[in-house]
Formats: sequence, structure tokens, C-alpha cells
Amino acid sequence: MAYSADIDALSPDHRWSFDGVYTDSIGSANGTNSGMAISGVPICEDVSNRVQSNSIADRVTLATSTDIEGALSQKGFGGWFRVSAINQPPTRIYGEGDATTSFAMLLGFGNNVTFEIDSNDFTLQIFGDIPLENNRAYHLWMGFDGNGGTDEFRAYVDGVKQLDSADTSLGVASLGARTVGEFGDPVGTVAMGGVALVIIAPINGNYSQWASWSGVNAMLTDNEIRQELFEKGALADVAITNQSGLDVLAGTIRSNAPLCIRVDVVGDITLTADNVTFDPLSSIHVQYNGTGTLTWVNTNGSNASISSSIGGGSVVIQNEVNLKYRILSVSDSSPIEGVRVLVRDSGSSTILTGTTDSSGEISGTYLHASDEPYTIKGRKVLYQQANSSGTITTEGVDSTVLMIGDT
Repeated sequence: MAYSADIDALSPDHRWSFDGVYTDSIGSANGTNSGMAISGVPICEDVSNRVQSNSIADRVTLATSTDIEGALSQKGFGGWFRVSAINQPPTRIYGEGDATTSFAMLLGFGNNVTFEIDSNDFTLQIFGDIPLENNRAYHLWMGFDGNGGTDEFRAYVDGVKQLDSADTSLGVASLGARTVGEFGDPVGTVAMGGVALVIIAPINGNYSQWASWSGVNAMLTDNEIRQELFEKGALADVAITNQSGLDVLAGTIRSNAPLCIRVDVVGDITLTADNVTFDPLSSIHVQYNGTGTLTWVNTNGSNASISSSIGGGSVVIQNEVNLKYRILSVSDSSPIEGVRVLVRDSGSSTILTGTTDSSGEISGTYLHASDEPYTIKGRKVLYQQANSSGTITTEGVDSTVLMIGDT
């Protein structure tokens, strides 16, 4: 299903694709453009273009609609945005209202995003956990539910709930009516933090696939915001279909991106990554677009840990960890060479076998997907059988087992 259809399946009142047009694809709240440009480079799925702002007075003004700027007890709003420069603060990504009552997403110092709602009764702000990086697309979403419901103000970046706020409780039934919605530079005086201000700097950024919700449909779940709105709309930096495609990426560092690698395979597949590492700010390391199971194996320093599955399948990430056991004499802690060792997992499958070396050690590797209990036995002539157990964790195992001489 196309990404536009995924959004529409969540029952928004309005959606603006900004795919070379400013019209409302669902309702009648069409946008009127003033200064915005159309760029032929998409920032999310299911579009070929994006709307671009880079000058003062660049804006798209939405037609009046009570389910956007009316006195609503439940409201949700969000879409894809890419900042293209360090903006002079404060600037406004999107907003409704004036210096008294508003619902807005703003950029502060260093491209730090602020989600804010203002009324005569309160001013509430949620600050983004990280600043927006230039030329990197993000999915932004904010919503509120009055005290007749959950009494909560929420905000998300790339489907992750932002928690930097002293208080997100509304304490009122609804947000008062506001002036019409505007993408980009607002026409008049607006507010930030309850203080009236005139924005005199342009918002340097790009827009795609924005949508608005009201009423019970506005209260999207965490999973819907993460999986349906963000994961299904994220563009992949790289798409692969087999091991050869992944081998090309060996030894690379994948840059900060909404989605680094997408695997476009229908059925089951196992892929082994060789020293493929990811920027810690990337939102999805590996995404699977199939209906089976993707088994992703991290080897030689690879560190994929954030996965996504959008085709009905599942992803299993395995990390190659080291196993080391040393067998020592209980009498004097000296190493015992030539001990036959058998290590089994909780299902009695053998995960390591062999004999200890002159240091009394035996080692190997294990593909860790989750913590796994193990048992170990050691045997040698003139010694009693050694028995021990433990758990293989993300750190692997480095364990000492003692043997008693058979006297």
C-alpha cells in the first residue's frame, strides 16, 4: 500500500502531500502559496517533490476549517520536515493562532525544535530531545487531548515521544479557537513561551506529507505514529536485496538518517554485516520490507540495533559475541591442558566443543539474539568431571571452571 494510503487509513481530516501542489487531498482546506518553491527532490515516500521555504514571508496559508483551528478538545498534526540551514531563532515550522492562543512547532537556537500550545489558561512546551540536523528529513507530530480525555499534550520526532517538558497536563477541556494554519513565516505577531513576538527570520526548510486530525481520530497511538506515519514514510539511504548488496557496504559508517538500509526481499533471508556501523542519531538502522523473517547478523564490529518491519514480516538481530572458558585445577589454580569441553544451550544444542590449550582455555563465537543459558562440562583422565552453567549475554562469556583431581 502506498504511503499516502497508510496515512489516510488513520482517518485524518486533511492531508497536504506538497507534491508539486498545495491542495488538500482529503478535505477542502487548500493551501495558498506565497513565495514557497517546489523542489524535485523528495524527503519521504510516495512523493516526487517537496515544498521549499528560504525567504522571509515564504508561507502556505490554509483555508479556514473548524477541525483545524477551531476550539477542539482533541487535535493531532504532523508531517515530514527537512531543515536546510541553521535558522536564526525563533522561526516557525507550522502554526495556528496569534500572540494569545496558538498551536505551533518552532525552531530555537541551533535548530532545536519546540512544540507549543498557548491559551489564556496555560502555555505548555515540549522541547525536542535533539537538534534537527541540516539536510536530514524528520517526521514531526504533536497532539493534545483535553481533560475530558487523557488530559495530555504529546510530541514526537521520528515516532519517538519527546519527554523534555516540566508539565504536559492541559487542565482544560479544549484549546481555544485560533487563526488559520500557516506553514512557514506567519503573517502577524505570534507567541513563543507566552511572549508576543514578530518573527523576522525565514524558516529554511522543506515540507512533505502533512496531515491533520481532530476528535477521537486525533488520539493516535505511539505505534501508529512510529510505524504508520514514520517508518512507512522514511526514505532509505540504501536499498539491498541480497548478501552481495550488503557486502558492498562492508567497512562503512552509515550517516545520520531516518532510515539507513532497507532490505527489499519477500521471504526469509539471512544477511551478515561485516563492520557496518551506524551514526548513533539514525532513527532506523535496518528495515525489512518482506513477509518472512530477516535475520541480520552483526560481525566484525557491526552494530545495527534499531530495526523496522513494514511488510508484515519480522527482524531478528544477532550479534557475534566471544565465548572464552578457562579450566583450572582447584588445588593450585594452574591451567589444565587437554580437557575435553562441551558447551550446550538451554535446548541442549552444542554451541562450543573442543579441548583446552596450554593455558587451559577454549574459545569460540556465538550469535546472540537474546540472553541464553548454557551448561558446560569438562572431562579429562585423572580428573573428576567439571560441571558449570551461566548465561550468554551481549557481553559474551569469559568464565573460569575449576576441576578436581580424581584421587
